[in-house]
This record gives sequence, structure tokens and C-alpha cells, in this order.
Amino acid sequence: MSGILLILPDFLIILLGAFLRAKVFKDEPFWSSMEKLVFYVLLPAQLFCSVTRANVPLGEAGIFLTAGVAAMMVVMGLAWAVRWIVKSDRVTRASVFHCGFRFNTYIGFALADRIGGAEATAFLALLIAVWVPISNAAATAELARAVAMKTSGTKGLAKKTLKVVVTNPLILATAGGLLWKALKLPIPTTAGLFLEHLGDAALATGLICIGAGLTIRALKEAKVLISASTIERLVAAPIAAILMTHFFPLTPMAHAVVILFAALPTAQSCYVMTAAMGGNAPVVAGVTTAHVLGAAVTLPLWTIVLQQILAGTFGF
Repeated sequence: MSGILLILPDFLIILLGAFLRAKVFKDEPFWSSMEKLVFYVLLPAQLFCSVTRANVPLGEAGIFLTAGVAAMMVVMGLAWAVRWIVKSDRVTRASVFHCGFRFNTYIGFALADRIGGAEATAFLALLIAVWVPISNAAATAELARAVAMKTSGTKGLAKKTLKVVVTNPLILATAGGLLWKALKLPIPTTAGLFLEHLGDAALATGLICIGAGLTIRALKEAKVLISASTIERLVAAPIAAILMTHFFPLTPMAHAVVILFAALPTAQSCYVMTAAMGGNAPVVAGVTTAHVLGAAVTLPLWTIVLQQILAGTFGF
């Protein structure tokens, strides 16, 4: 299946979300509740099921996580470079900085499930569990420093960041699945079906929420900075991941998931975090929208690369 056909259903669902937000369900509280449902209930159920079902040896997981984090640290460096190459005020630069290395969970899991089923989903869940604390700490610290003069400063920042990380339902679901699997506990049939049905609803609902969050008018803000961030996240980041993974003895599936992770557009939650911390929320709204729209072009191309990796025909 070509890259375009593989990813087309997901972007059609995103377009459906944009249509529903514009024409049918226009109330913000409705969409806020939908996002919470996906984040706190549906997606954790899907992750728990994927992790408990997947067969990822401990040694392979260690190499995979080392490669994934190494690749994303390079991506973070690229995001840091963008903030200095494109001139802007410090708060705006810090606001856009974390968009360069954070990721859209829903698109990621939708594609992981499509290219590799439960195994790819489990690999992605492991990488997310490790990368979320690192990315959240870097994003929060940098943005907090930039806005400290306008707020109460950085007092208690480390404690707040730690709380956000340890209460993240995606991390908890992944950790719970790993523990359940390590203890070799059986999942009762009824409980398994219950979680499976919840998980089945996660990805489509999450993609609809992405579409509902698109803000086309925000693209008018800081066009050069938004363009630079989009190129960094959707083009330069996966290229960096390809180069980095070349140095690690990864299986084709692990290799593909690292590159997929690096190729994802940024998280919709970047806007929420930026607004809550007093950053430049309008510019970040433009960045998240540009990333999703740009990913409609870049992800089909990267998907072709992933298919070649899985088939053992990719090389450079």
C-alpha cells in the first residue's frame, strides 16, 4: 500500500473533526471534554492492551530506547537552533521551542497500529514513556524562564513538572502494562474485552479532536518562525533520526518506530501549556496547525521509507 493510501484514512478523520467543529459542534466545552475522554480513558486503555500483548525482549527494548532518546535529543538541538536562527522575542522563541520536539500522540499511535500492529504500538508506548518526562522538563523549564519576570518566577517548578509527569495517564498505562506483563498476570476475558473496546475508540476520537483543534487564522502569526519550525519538525527531525539510528543494531520494527516518532507533527497540548504558562499562545496555535497540515504532505513520504525499512530494502 502506498504511503498516501496508508495515511489517507487518518487525515480524512482529521478533516471530519474540522468540519464537525465548524458546522455541528461549535461549543468549546464539548471538545474539551472529548479531549479529556481520549487522554484519560480511551488511549490509556489502548496502551495497556498493546503493551501487555506485545513481545518485546528486554535487551531489544534497551537498545531501542537508547536509540530513540539519542535521536530525539538531536531533534531537540535542531529546535534550539531554530529559535536562534529566526529572530523574535524571548517568550515567543521559548513558546515555539518545545513544539520542535514534542509529538502528536494520536497520529503516532494511528500510524504505528497501521504499520506494525501491537508490536509497533508497544514500542511507541515505551518511547513515549521515556521521552515525555525529558521533553516536559525541557519545555517547562525553558518557557518558565522566559516568562518568569511576568509571573511568580520559577519557585516550585521542579515539583510541578514532576507531578505532571508521574500523573500522566499514558505513562501510567504503559508502566501498568509492563508491570502486568512482568508479573505474568492473566487478564480476565471480560476485563480484556472491556479495555479492548475502549482502546478501539481511542484513535478515531483522538484524530477527530485534532481536526477540531486546527486554527487556520493563527497561521498569519509569525510566518517565518512557524515555517522554520514546521520544516525542522517534519523534515529535518526524521532525517536526523535516520542518521542516528544508523549507529544502533535495531530490528526493522524498532528502527521504523524511532523514525516515525521523529516525523510526527507537534502535540496539540503545546497550545494549552503555552497559554497556561503565559507564553505566546497565538503563535503556538499557528505552529500546531501548520505541523498537522504539513504532515499531510510529509507523512505519506516518510511512510514509504518506513515500509522500505520493514521490508529490508531501505539503505543509504
